[in-house]
Amino acid sequence: MVKHRPWFLFVFFGLLVVATRAPSMPGQLFTFDDVNLSYAAGHFDIRSSQPQPPGYPLFVMEMRALEWLHFRRAESVLHALGLLGATVALLLVVLAGGRILGGESGYYAAWLLVFHPVFWHASLTSALRVQLAVISVAVGWACWRAFTGEGRWVLWSALALGTGAGIRPEAGPLLFPLWAASALRAKVSWRYRAISLAAMGAAVLAWLLPAMFASGGPSLFVKACLDYITDQASVSSGLFGASESRWAATFWQLMTWTFCGVLGWPLAAVLAWRRGKGFSLGRQRAAFLALWIAPALAFALTVHVEDPGQTLLIIPVVCLVGGFLIDRATANAGAVVSAWDTAIFAGLALIVAGVADRHNAEVIVLLTPVACLAAALVIKVEQVKNSGLPLRAHIAILLLAPALLLNLVMFYHTGWYYRGSATSGVMAEAEHTLEYMNSGLALTSYEQIAKTLALDDGTVREVRHLAADRPGKTWVIWEEGPTAWRKIVYYAPALPVAVMNHKKIRSGSPPVVAIWNGSKIVRHMQGAEPLSLTVPAGARIVWVLWPKTEFWDLAQRAFPMTAAGAVWYTDLPPEHGARILGEYEINW
Repeated sequence: MVKHRPWFLFVFFGLLVVATRAPSMPGQLFTFDDVNLSYAAGHFDIRSSQPQPPGYPLFVMEMRALEWLHFRRAESVLHALGLLGATVALLLVVLAGGRILGGESGYYAAWLLVFHPVFWHASLTSALRVQLAVISVAVGWACWRAFTGEGRWVLWSALALGTGAGIRPEAGPLLFPLWAASALRAKVSWRYRAISLAAMGAAVLAWLLPAMFASGGPSLFVKACLDYITDQASVSSGLFGASESRWAATFWQLMTWTFCGVLGWPLAAVLAWRRGKGFSLGRQRAAFLALWIAPALAFALTVHVEDPGQTLLIIPVVCLVGGFLIDRATANAGAVVSAWDTAIFAGLALIVAGVADRHNAEVIVLLTPVACLAAALVIKVEQVKNSGLPLRAHIAILLLAPALLLNLVMFYHTGWYYRGSATSGVMAEAEHTLEYMNSGLALTSYEQIAKTLALDDGTVREVRHLAADRPGKTWVIWEEGPTAWRKIVYYAPALPVAVMNHKKIRSGSPPVVAIWNGSKIVRHMQGAEPLSLTVPAGARIVWVLWPKTEFWDLAQRAFPMTAAGAVWYTDLPPEHGARILGEYEINW
């Protein structure tokens, strides 16, 4: 299978990616970050979140290259990069898996990755995060060649890491320990190691210095990056101020996103095991794989992970291990088979079909691994020499089928969210864990994409409709609304949007008001409470708020608010007036 030329694999997986992704691509910029990247393609400055720190300068260059090739819409640019990034990642997984783990490990790993819910979700919603997989596998592949004695790859892996960090800067320090270990193990001189490290530094400076000077200089760039990461980490890490329950949510969501695909492996894992030989992975490979993923896991747990796509530095490595197990299992089955193979395969198919027919995703996810494990254990009984059948390709399909089934179920199931009823004791802890794991699956499902698009599209459409009734006299006030304010200013650039927020995400930071027109900030206010916002008398205020929140209650008591879809509006009187809403005051 993997004997096909790289161009054939690229075309094959490219067509598979397009067929499974293109029909579901969002028709709008999906996230706050996408809008930032779109603005950055015109003017790069991380101080204005164009894009958000630390900047991703080489990814912005990719966007500009596609614009030069006459991709006119930012949505089309990101869609193309998402599809291309996913295809390149799969090709690299095939090539790297064959080199690192042998046999057809990489080919099977690519099948595990292509339908992995996190990879699938990211390739639809975040072209930037998909490239974490590209960087991870490219650097891992290059480092392995240095690790196993190909000295010249110390330099090439250094250049790969330095360049990849320009696309996703966090990948640089997280993959550097892998490069350092590979460089130290390679049989090259210290002078060559120093030259390679200098080449890495030069590659980093080639994108870092322009990014710094486009953002006000090195000191302002570094300050913006530090402020951003500490503020973001305060949401998910107990070390930076997150609550114990929020840190527990981070842990279980991370485990779910990273290892949910492992549920489809029991059949392959049991058949890959040989008495006296184990899995035959070897200490060298195991150590290399551990060095590959350990820093990224530690960073996610102790600093920040908030989105499923941020785990794509790790997930391809997990899929490579799964591909290795399938390769070993098919090799073992090529030597001996069970006398009960036909009955076992038929029974397993009936069991899985019966489970799937219940249309209960939770039951499928729980019982399919159990059924596969039981079948694998029975296959180990009464084994005889293989006379040539079943073919290895048939066995590989059987081993891949449970993983593909579970990936499809996890991605397409609706209603993953779960809320327990216990309030204390062991049962409450167990139910909280289930809540966190289910929310992890929900956040990487197609349902989450569809609901977000429907809500955002409806919100933006209603805002524009209400503004059309009062041209030149409409203001938008946003305070923790259901749709990101950045998307509203992007799709309604003529409207003044007052963003009522806090200086930092962490609690206790002072309130601020920022008034935006498109990508330009018109005014930024911070000071003593209540912080005053002045709008024209007789204007229409469109409120973009979460209902039933404290601010929504204050606004309801202070103003007559008329519901309009997912938003509300107030037509102010022509006379001057003022109302206080907690930390803010609105004057007209």
